[in-house]
Amino acid sequence: MAWFSLLPESIRHIEVWIIKFFLFLAALAIGPWLLLILYDILLFIFRVATYHIPYIGGRARNRPRPRAPSLSEKSSGRARTLSLPISATRSTFAHAEEVTVESLRKRLSPTDDDDVAVESG
Repeated sequence: MAWFSLLPESIRHIEVWIIKFFLFLAALAIGPWLLLILYDILLFIFRVATYHIPYIGGRARNRPRPRAPSLSEKSSGRARTLSLPISATRSTFAHAEEVTVESLRKRLSPTDDDDVAVESG
């Protein structure tokens, strides 16, 4: 540790506590994910192992063999379509802008009622 330290020997204990603190933060951030992945792997191994056991496993109940999930097909076997949801496009915005401009022109264009009101006022 002395070879890689930038601090003097007299404050080495501070460096040790800083290292322990950041290792604790790393375990706190990565630990739950590792536990979930380990649980998933163990569950899959258990399901594959118990598939052939009579009265318990899926083979005795005419169920399909367990397999890992796929990103390319759904559980029903159909191919999964990966696409982004389509929101308002430029053409929709352009159309909305045209409608707004047209409605403003209609509101600002003089009508017969407006002319009478101006002349009498």
